[in-house]
Amino acid sequence: MSKIKKSEYIKLSRTLVRKLYDETCFGKGSLYIDNLKRGIPQELVGYVEIVLNALVKQSICGKKRKEHGWKYFLNIKRLDKIREIIKEKGSISMLLVLL
Repeated sequence: MSKIKKSEYIKLSRTLVRKLYDETCFGKGSLYIDNLKRGIPQELVGYVEIVLNALVKQSICGKKRKEHGWKYFLNIKRLDKIREIIKEKGSISMLLVLL
């Protein structure tokens, strides 16, 4: 498997954090990796686990071992960073919506 590009890493991490945030996966609620891979472009599916492990190292996400595999969740202590990641949608800014 080749190395992931920086732009793909950013897009993929933003997508995964948004999925976990939309499902309100903060500790008690969590998603299996198979559910996180759904909806990801086929060429990026192989990188999902790499990106999730990088997010765990940054303590943005956490993971726990369950009966059917690993489940991932967001770290509530890093909520400010999570919201910052979710806000980054290109030209649309949350500051403009709040005014």
